[in-house]
Amino acid sequence: MADNDEVFANRILEISEDIATTYAFLYKWEKDEVKSLAIEAAYVRRQFLDVTLAENKGMVYHILQQAVKTHMRKERVRSLAETDAYFYDPEYVRLFLPYFFAQEDWVKGPLNEDSVAEFQTTEAIDTALDIKGAWSGLKDHQYAVIMARHVTARPTDDGGVDWDLIAEVVGRKNSKSAREAYTEATRELTFAMNVSRTRRTSAHQGPGARQAISNAAAGVAISSGK
Repeated sequence: MADNDEVFANRILEISEDIATTYAFLYKWEKDEVKSLAIEAAYVRRQFLDVTLAENKGMVYHILQQAVKTHMRKERVRSLAETDAYFYDPEYVRLFLPYFFAQEDWVKGPLNEDSVAEFQTTEAIDTALDIKGAWSGLKDHQYAVIMARHVTARPTDDGGVDWDLIAEVVGRKNSKSAREAYTEATRELTFAMNVSRTRRTSAHQGPGARQAISNAAAGVAISSGK
């Protein structure tokens, strides 16, 4: 039994080290913290992983990686919520992006089909400015898949999203992989937008205070590239 414990511990330590190397950089955590998360997740699942390790080390890596990512995302959202910085969510951001790229329409913002009221222009300006401010927080491949989805790829004949073309443009193996890459990219964009909003409003008085900016000035700032 002791031998089995040692073998398990050594294998999990190796996998946890690999996970920590990747995700400490991506989420800006300390490497030892990430490694501890992976090890803890492994021992919680030990009965299953004991069998899986012998047959498929890659599967074990995937299971622990997902556990670590889930925990880190929850911590990220919690920390934003506690500082009143969690303003945007990914669903809203994905809804707004088509209007952001259609520059003649972006100030209107998305329209809820069940509502007769359009978004306030100031709200749309703020959202567009925060998208602009968030670009630098994305990795090149994340920026590329968002651009492919909203700028490069034309809709299919039935008006849908051409995920096959997007996959080809960004070098993904299939439409499912491209869709997953877009989901991940917009999730990261949302986080970066919340950071941007916090920085942009922190110098102004009162919660939710806005920076005074004209539509014309905002349009120049938003359309000036990444």
